[in-house]
Amino acid sequence: MLHWRHDPMSFLNLSSSSSPLNNASMNFMVISTQKRALPEGNCKWKAVNFFIVMSGFITHWVYATRVLQGGQIRRFYVRRIGRVVITTWIAMLLGVAVLLVQLRGQCPDLGHLLRCFLFVETWHDPVDWCPNGQTWTVAALLPSWLLYPLTCRAVAAAERCGGATALAALAALLWLVSFGPLWVLFVRQGSWITNKQGVWGYVWPPSQLADFALGVTTAALARRHAAAASSASEEDSDEQEPGMRRVWARGLLADGCILIVGLTCLCAPWYGGREGWEPLFNHGFGLLFAAFLYGSAAGGGSGLVARLFRHDVLVCLGAYSFEVYLFQYPVHEIFVAVGDVSGAFDMRNAKGEYNNNSCGFVVFFFSLWLAAGLYAEFVESHLIRWLQVEAASGGDCTSQVSKGYTSHKDRAAMAGGAVYEQLAEETDIERSESAIPLVPADPSSPPSRS
Repeated sequence: MLHWRHDPMSFLNLSSSSSPLNNASMNFMVISTQKRALPEGNCKWKAVNFFIVMSGFITHWVYATRVLQGGQIRRFYVRRIGRVVITTWIAMLLGVAVLLVQLRGQCPDLGHLLRCFLFVETWHDPVDWCPNGQTWTVAALLPSWLLYPLTCRAVAAAERCGGATALAALAALLWLVSFGPLWVLFVRQGSWITNKQGVWGYVWPPSQLADFALGVTTAALARRHAAAASSASEEDSDEQEPGMRRVWARGLLADGCILIVGLTCLCAPWYGGREGWEPLFNHGFGLLFAAFLYGSAAGGGSGLVARLFRHDVLVCLGAYSFEVYLFQYPVHEIFVAVGDVSGAFDMRNAKGEYNNNSCGFVVFFFSLWLAAGLYAEFVESHLIRWLQVEAASGGDCTSQVSKGYTSHKDRAAMAGGAVYEQLAEETDIERSESAIPLVPADPSSPPSRS
């Protein structure tokens, strides 16, 4: 019988599971890819925007007190990028196999495939999708992960210079850098953005750098205020009641931000795929998502939305959400092909595209999660152990490789769609070095070098 911990910070605390937030966005994207499952609209672009900001937030929530230099940077890269790249390559190979069947044996452009496997195609031409289109997210995040040690130092320098005010100003500036170019383009072109411009502002990797850094800056601000609140409550019991009011206010801020995003998602008219003013959703809500993460992190987890997302059901589903996200395209196309060949069911509509069979979609959906779980338990678990050994061989890692790392409970701790990479590291830190505290350490104290 599986037992899932009730942790008030389970939506952020990586030792339990930070995945419900990301899982909600990833599951939403999986469903919205099948156009008949949800109404057409702007929602899926918001989900990716939220995911990028949250990836930066979680990365810094784990590493804010750890000095990344020398061998530790190598360890960081091996643990993050190693698992990301290998699993993404496997997903791409499945996409190539599907493409070869669809092309009836004709060979696709080898140069295009090579650029896809090197994660540079989206730099060269974001409009030219790779065989497994979902892998663009990994290509977009790779530069942010590579630059994180420098980003961490820049955010720490800003905090030393101006404290919370500097961090808030930096967050606002990063949002302007992310959203400003699209807004200027929108105004200069008579309230219109073309589809190609929308894709470049969304898929081109540099377009996501500022959103990731916004998440990092927000995590620094949340940690600072959490440490200050903890210190004040310990020194003076009279501060506990005002502290609870601040936690309540931040929870209200978090819920209000999500309410605004949700209402806009449901009520805003839709021009079409990444054109008109719809591309503004690619980065426009980044500051609201950052405020949601900041508010929800108060007091070990505050706000109704955070309480919903830390529910055990979402935590459990999040265990395989990264694999689901990457494998959704090839598995869906296999179902389409099987339906076309057998004639037993039809996954297409009258125009020959998209999902048109609710029963077929349900079977596909459960099969997708089953395939993702089997891969995670019987393939990826061995990959994780191998990467642990490789990271530990870097010279400065004194911890031993954890045993029993990939049990179902640990899979929940590793969950989080494409932010899975932070969770693997955190589980190892918790078991073999030192756990990341729910209340961060005093930001003014020097970071631990352990």
